[in-house]
Amino acid sequence: MFSRARLRFILFFLTAALVVTVHLRMSASRLFHQYRLAQVEQTQLRRQLWQKQLELEGLIQPQQVYEQLSEEASP
Repeated sequence: MFSRARLRFILFFLTAALVVTVHLRMSASRLFHQYRLAQVEQTQLRRQLWQKQLELEGLIQPQQVYEQLSEEASP
């Protein structure tokens, strides 16, 4: 049979392995959440930039912007 010292070592090792596993899963989840949040923010900033670009082009050459938008909506 196992001695008490060996049994304690095995229990300590299993407990440590479970604690490390939980820590890694929480870290991975937190990093994924931060990555996804940054990705969504980047998409929103791209849309805002696109809208500002359309506004600027509309002020400079409104007829060409209207033609491009109508061509994109047609097909």
